[in-house]
Amino acid sequence: MLKRFLPQQTGFFRLFQQIADIVVDSTTQFHTMLHNLESHQQYVNAIAANEEKGDVIAHDAFQLLHKTFITPFDRHDITALTSGLDDILDLLNRCAQRFPFYQLTNVPEEMISLAEISMQSSIFLKQAVYRLHSLKKADEIFHFCKSIATNESRAHQFVLAGERRLFAEEKDFKHFYKLKDIYEKTKLVINSCQDTANTIKGIILEYS
Repeated sequence: MLKRFLPQQTGFFRLFQQIADIVVDSTTQFHTMLHNLESHQQYVNAIAANEEKGDVIAHDAFQLLHKTFITPFDRHDITALTSGLDDILDLLNRCAQRFPFYQLTNVPEEMISLAEISMQSSIFLKQAVYRLHSLKKADEIFHFCKSIATNESRAHQFVLAGERRLFAEEKDFKHFYKLKDIYEKTKLVINSCQDTANTIKGIILEYS
């Protein structure tokens, strides 16, 4: 059984939840930015600030891990979950940082759909993280993780459709490169959500 009922272990779950909250805020900022590209910089700045907050929380989690003798679950799993959540923020920040350089005034509908999927996946991930403290929530956690996997499959189809249209219709090589790069980076964010969900599933399977 998870040793999460020990009072000194509640700090880990609080830190996981804090990062998950920031991930949702960042994917929401990114999705909103694609609808307001004329003011993209404010969203880019917000996502960058969130990435820095995530780094601080991840550092706090690793410091707590270093100081804690009895952990709620395996140290490797705590490290993997913390790093996975932080990686999502890093990847999203790298994607957002391209917009000041690319100066895109509009993006294809497939890209907006990908941003929406990344936001949905982050919300599902947050719901799973918020239930990690109790094995009684295992079925709910598996449900959210399955929803993220379904989203990843949907995202793959949107990327294929978007890139197919790029190859068929886009004549400007620079614009082609910009959009293809954003497609790839946004898909990496969604993949990272699934990777982190898989870490959570592994934790539940190991301790249930």
